[in-house]
Amino acid sequence: MFENGTYRRSFFAGLLAIFLLGVFILVNYYRFYRDSHQIIDPFKGIEREKLPAVLEGKGKLLVLHDFESGNAADTASQLAATGHGGKQSLKMSSRVIFSPGLWIKFRDLNPGDSSWIRASGYVWFSCSPAEVNCLLVATCNHQGVNYKYLFTPFETENLKPNQWNRVSIDYHIPPAPDREDVLQAYFWYRGNGVLLLDDVKIELFEPAKH
Repeated sequence: MFENGTYRRSFFAGLLAIFLLGVFILVNYYRFYRDSHQIIDPFKGIEREKLPAVLEGKGKLLVLHDFESGNAADTASQLAATGHGGKQSLKMSSRVIFSPGLWIKFRDLNPGDSSWIRASGYVWFSCSPAEVNCLLVATCNHQGVNYKYLFTPFETENLKPNQWNRVSIDYHIPPAPDREDVLQAYFWYRGNGVLLLDDVKIELFEPAKH
């Protein structure tokens, strides 16, 4: 009987081990399936900056593009005969993926440690907001290499189709390795349709000098 009891205990212990192994395999398979099938948000964790409240309303205009000087009837101008603040806007597409914006060397801007820019513009599109595929970019460039590259993806901005939407980005200007480095801000269209852009404005914000 002793041997039979030992055999039964060993048998049931073996069954329990097989059962627990099966549970372990199933749990890990479920976790793998869940992780491999989850939707990954490519814009999750994007760094955003906010202009200090003390500087609000104290911007100095650096650039304004209202696209009113071109001829919308000329197809080569890539202008549309409708606008936000005026009668024309820039027609962005696969042929025009980068907008006019800010391009200035540090030696010409001479920013301080607490200097910021705010880039903004108005956009109009007819596709779904998830398909806009456009970025508002602010960055610095040192000998052809970007550093402190920030962007606002339109897909995360709760924009509405078939109306003008304002999009903006705040950017704390970093120290430059070289005074020949370039500060840039621009819109980058990555979609396959058409997006209208108007009233592109870049402002400089600096604390009052005492």
